[in-house]
Amino acid sequence: MRVVLSAMLLATAIGGVPAYADDYPAQQLSTQQRCPVCGMYPARYPAWAVQVIFKDRSMTALESPMELFRFLTDVKKYDAQRTAADIAKIYVTDYVQKNWINAKQAFYVQGSKVKGPMGADLPAFASKAAAEALAKETGGSVTTFDALAAAGHAGHGMHDHGHSRR
Repeated sequence: MRVVLSAMLLATAIGGVPAYADDYPAQQLSTQQRCPVCGMYPARYPAWAVQVIFKDRSMTALESPMELFRFLTDVKKYDAQRTAADIAKIYVTDYVQKNWINAKQAFYVQGSKVKGPMGADLPAFASKAAAEALAKETGGSVTTFDALAAAGHAGHGMHDHGHSRR
């Protein structure tokens, strides 16, 4: 413990600041925030809401994981001031617990009968077992953030509902 504390003090003294997971905590959604992808109000959908925290600690809210992956495919399209490199952390809402979880560590159910704010969506879970239980109950398969991102998931399995802002 003493060695860790000494290393932290040394890093701070020489100008480095150790990074911790809570350096970019989840923020409260404003009722006035609009999803940059579709224009909906994420605070109206607390069971599905997503937030992207940027390195400057500002936040963009989206109403669901599906819109998150659309946003991530072309950040500059939806926020002219930012790029994907500006993102510090992403939170999604756990479908069962209704609390913020790290989007990159979450498990998602793809192709289930569960509907999000705009139809087909990606319920997110902190627990793989919980995701598997929903997939068993409602169809679909369990996947991860990395798998969805690698597949360029945005738009797959969900048609444009005419809400696109750009």
